[in-house]
Amino acid sequence: MSLLAVNKLCSGYDKLEVLHEVNLSVQEGEVVSVIGANGAGKSTLMHAIAGVLPVQKGEIHFKNERMNNVPTYVRIEKGLGYVPQDANIFPDLTVQENLEMGGFIVSDIEQKMEEVYSYFPKLKERSNQYGSTLSGGERQMLAIGSALLTSPELLILDEPISGLSPQATQSLIESITRINQSGCSLLWVVEENPRATLAHAHRVYLLSNGELAKEGTAEEFLADENFDKLFLGQHVEDTCA
Repeated sequence: MSLLAVNKLCSGYDKLEVLHEVNLSVQEGEVVSVIGANGAGKSTLMHAIAGVLPVQKGEIHFKNERMNNVPTYVRIEKGLGYVPQDANIFPDLTVQENLEMGGFIVSDIEQKMEEVYSYFPKLKERSNQYGSTLSGGERQMLAIGSALLTSPELLILDEPISGLSPQATQSLIESITRINQSGCSLLWVVEENPRATLAHAHRVYLLSNGELAKEGTAEEFLADENFDKLFLGQHVEDTCA
């Protein structure tokens, strides 16, 4: 049984339909990546799964429970974590205050914060610094750490390594991999460094113009001679079938 099952999902903004009957699933323990060109609908898909955007048609099920009209905060309580691409921390709060905000529904907040610090030791060093003073990599650590406080079973990551230095990218990928190894499933939108990221994925979905163009294992995508075109969302027939 899938942890997350998205069936023929249509969603978008007001009357504008961006996603057209998209199917996607995540099994327990999996790392599933979503790739595609800018404007392919990747972030829209994550917004719909997280409850930020409404479902126009289709179904979203999480742990075999229909999520179509369930508010985002309830999805979080049920075990769905979400780290958006932008505006994912409070810049005017300290690192510790950010984490406290992220764990507002958690009873054992101090223990959970120590677990977050085990993944991201730099956050403990920066606990009294304001979010606005953090580097790009540290901000992403804080955003992910805030989502981890609720002990999600599935963590949605929307382009977490975009714009980071090579060193910060490698460090964050290693931390995210450890999170998965701890038992948390991942739905990971990939915008940059696709080969480094997909090396840690199990399966991949390619979106193009709001539609599912291809799906397959990460190994199939990485081995495909047209991988660069696929990553940019240029559909190539008879590859990764």
